[in-house]
Amino acid sequence: MTPLSKFKFKTIHRNNAVDPVVSRRNKLVSAIEEQKQVLDAHQAGTVYTVERHKWMHNEFGEKVMVQRQKPVRPWFFGQDGGYYLQVRYGARVISIDGQNNAVFVETLEELGPIYDTLIEVTKLGALDEVIERALSRKPKYKPGAAKTAELHQLSKN
Repeated sequence: MTPLSKFKFKTIHRNNAVDPVVSRRNKLVSAIEEQKQVLDAHQAGTVYTVERHKWMHNEFGEKVMVQRQKPVRPWFFGQDGGYYLQVRYGARVISIDGQNNAVFVETLEELGPIYDTLIEVTKLGALDEVIERALSRKPKYKPGAAKTAELHQLSKN
């Protein structure tokens, strides 16, 4: 009897794929939680930063990893006697209700519960369609330029 005969062997294919909808939700939830920290830092009078690693060349020409503090941009800004909150997915501003792209509040203290509500709504999947719309590619040409693009392709041939 060999030592390997004690083991039970099987052939399997490991499924590493994560559902893309769930990963999008998690990405948005983590960004909203980070914005809550930005809000707390702003109310305390400081700037919230995250640590990023970057490869750089030192004075000897060697590549070394350097840790940098990078400030996080807030999603809220003051205007019209109050504050507007625009939710972003990556670099794109998403319209939460399908039409408008910002939430208006009178004071910064009102933003905390809004962030909590956004986290709950995102976890429930109510923003999946909005995220999908934000990820959809825009047409390459402007609406009136489609005919011009077709003519340009015909002139090349």
